Amino acid sequence: MKLSKYVMSLSYLGTNYAGWQIQDNAKSVQGNIMNGLEAILNRKINLIVGAGRTDAGVHASKYFAHFELNQKLEVSDLTYKLNRFLPNDIVIHFIRAIAYDFHARFSAISRKYEYLISTKKDPFLINKAYFFFKKLNIDIMNKGANFLIGKHNFSTFSKSNNDNQMCCVNTAHWLLRGHVLIFSIESDRFVYNMVRCIVGTLIDLGIGKISFNQFVKITNSYDRNQAGASAPAQGLYLVNIKYPKSYHLEII
Repeated sequence: MKLSKYVMSLSYLGTNYAGWQIQDNAKSVQGNIMNGLEAILNRKINLIVGAGRTDAGVHASKYFAHFELNQKLEVSDLTYKLNRFLPNDIVIHFIRAIAYDFHARFSAISRKYEYLISTKKDPFLINKAYFFFKKLNIDIMNKGANFLIGKHNFSTFSKSNNDNQMCCVNTAHWLLRGHVLIFSIESDRFVYNMVRCIVGTLIDLGIGKISFNQFVKITNSYDRNQAGASAPAQGLYLVNIKYPKSYHLEII
């Protein structure tokens, strides 16, 4: 029977996982879902493909993955059974058949991340935000965020040695909601550790450790050693992935 392709929409709280990708000696989101699919379908399947890696402790409120199978599935029943199988910190929103040329990673047009900073102790944000109690100048942090918009080389904010460090940032800004400061950034692509490195450097800007002119020079240095420390993983969320409208995923 010809292979069919299925897309899966899911969310997960990353606190208890070594990230999305399967690890040899650690729990992963991908590994849990693979175990569930194989147990429910009672067969081995090809590795499900996610929209991208997330680091240990990073969360995703909107994530997509795909897998291939040479059988037709009752997707509502599979979604129900998979949610019963999985731990409470991983939720499958839907599974459905999709065009065979769809790829969860390579078909994506853009991704959007948010980073949460709690400015006071909050028991409901444990492992879900970065508690930071020093006063932050949001205006200057937004000036720094605005400087990042456009197509730039983001080597300064990457731990990767990948040759392609160019990213086109569509939006980047800070917003204060109650006692939670939210950094939102959307780009066509992200390099490894980019958002957490940017947040750490913008925090340095916000507390006056560096000036705006220094932030500009650091950004243009293409030297990771010049940037600030990476912000902790628990504050980072992948919140949206956009695909071409032909796949009809934007209305979900």
